[in-house]
Amino acid sequence: MRVLSVKASCFAHATEEVERVKQALANIFPFEVEVKHSEARGQFGNPIVILEAEVTRQREIRAFLNMLMDALPEEELERLREEVEQRFEQGRFYIRLDKMKAYLGRLRLGQGLQVVLVVTSYPYNEDEIKAELKKLLGR
Repeated sequence: MRVLSVKASCFAHATEEVERVKQALANIFPFEVEVKHSEARGQFGNPIVILEAEVTRQREIRAFLNMLMDALPEEELERLREEVEQRFEQGRFYIRLDKMKAYLGRLRLGQGLQVVLVVTSYPYNEDEIKAELKKLLGR
């Protein structure tokens, strides 16, 4: 299994300060990352800023994964291991992190920040990838 990229994204709603949400997104990485933004409108015309960051260098991907494994409590890692089947789809492993806690510099499962690990294997085998993800989350 190889992780090809880590993609993180979140929304800054009209009631939130965009710079704080941007900081929350940046805080999930143990290195500086470029945060891109785009603008959208909600169902009722409210402004929404979409913030995104992507990492593709293997050294940075390893650093992110190491930080994530070190930061999450054991019970949350166990939850991720148990939910690999539900969180994995077509080469992507989805993790949601708590946006407010990320802003405060703590990584915890929750709502607000979506992280997607894009993974593959050669030859492509989803069962092998899921087994490798469980092993990665169990270290």
